[in-house]
Amino acid sequence: MATGETEVSSLPLAVDLDRTLIRTDSLIEHFLSSLFRHPRTTFLALRSLREGKAVFKKTVMSIAAMDGRNFPFNEQLVEYLRREKSEGRELHLVTAADQSVADFVAAEAGIFDSAVGSNNGHNLRGRHKLDYLQRRFPLGFAYAGDSRADLAVWQGARSAVLVGVTASTRRAVQAMGCAVELEIPPLRASIWDWLKLIRIHQWSKNVLLFVPLILGQSYRDPAAVLSVVLGFIAFGLTASGNYIFNDISDIAADRAHATKRYRPIAKATISAELAFAVAVVLVAAGLLLMTAQSFAAGGLLLVYLLSSLSYSVALKRLAMVDVFVLGGLYTLRILIGGYLVGAESSHWLVLFSFFFFFSLSLAKRHVEIVNAAAKLPPEATIKGRGYRVGDAPLTLAFGVGACLVSVMILSLYIATDMYPRSLYAQPQFLWGTAILVMMRASRVWLLSHRGELNDDPVAFALKDPPSMLMGAAAAGVLLLAIA
Repeated sequence: MATGETEVSSLPLAVDLDRTLIRTDSLIEHFLSSLFRHPRTTFLALRSLREGKAVFKKTVMSIAAMDGRNFPFNEQLVEYLRREKSEGRELHLVTAADQSVADFVAAEAGIFDSAVGSNNGHNLRGRHKLDYLQRRFPLGFAYAGDSRADLAVWQGARSAVLVGVTASTRRAVQAMGCAVELEIPPLRASIWDWLKLIRIHQWSKNVLLFVPLILGQSYRDPAAVLSVVLGFIAFGLTASGNYIFNDISDIAADRAHATKRYRPIAKATISAELAFAVAVVLVAAGLLLMTAQSFAAGGLLLVYLLSSLSYSVALKRLAMVDVFVLGGLYTLRILIGGYLVGAESSHWLVLFSFFFFFSLSLAKRHVEIVNAAAKLPPEATIKGRGYRVGDAPLTLAFGVGACLVSVMILSLYIATDMYPRSLYAQPQFLWGTAILVMMRASRVWLLSHRGELNDDPVAFALKDPPSMLMGAAAAGVLLLAIA
């Protein structure tokens, strides 16, 4: 090993926390996540900014408890640090994050000789951090950081570890004559990460907006078709923004989940603050576009957004309330579709939609209860839900009952609304739709009771061959009725 390399490896290595040791900003992420979980307390925390950034950081981090799931480590850097530690090098976590965060992360990592963060109203950033390091290590130190804010520290460091820095920051470090012992490139989001973030596949649920257009045969009116198409896009944008808000709210839980931990925000491929900004733009664009088509439709879309946010934050943990909300959210799509074509939706159609989607939503809960019954006692509560394992008979009865009621309402819709309107040349074929709907719902409940329904029932219909066949048959029956 060269003499210079030997000198560098003997220097104590001070490591920054945010976007260096971990791939995210602990303060921003915790603030945004708490904003959905504890909105009032989080807003009130902003008042502490008057006392300085260090006090604000401590206040925000005290809103909700931290756990190991909060922080996605930069594994490439951690591997390097462990190797250096094994060779006897001193490692010190020195961060502008609150001292409680520094202590917690240092304990999780288990490789640091000390951990120092902002404390007692003192914000350990920039020149303040440099002053601390020069006092602590008068013979010199190395520093691992990620941004231009760290240039003040690198000015006094003898070597640098660069983590995800920009080209201009790299050049600035090199111009200082500070040796670069390691550079880790930034983790960049791909187009697939962005598509996964906005849940583009979930837009398929919004085809329900076209139901009033098709059933009322308004598809012959180009203006009505354009209105529904634009409404479909608007609804998709708003729903995507809501999915992002939900991901931010559930960051910690997602990181502990077997599959959700690969979501872009949980993985920190896309930062929480960037995702939040994108969500705000998507929601605003969606609401404005929908309102431009129909003021009433825009109002209902706002109701959808507020209800969805309430569901994500609290209502999904309340037994039975959750499925009532989900049934209502699907039904709102039908109502919005009616306003987009300029015709109020049939009361029969709205009632059918609510009971049908209430039943499907309950099927998803029922399968969770059935699967939990194999592992937990009857009195146990399913994590994240308000249901107990012993509730299976109740969810089965309510779900199947609502399913049968929806088929009855669909039959009344055909008999009392579709026949008199004379929209269909052969209305008798419409009875086939009632049979097919019952067959489809029966299949969902059969699989649910067996514990084999592994997806959202609406999304499941787009993947399940028998369900797709029934859907094609229903479309054929509708065409026969029109002809």
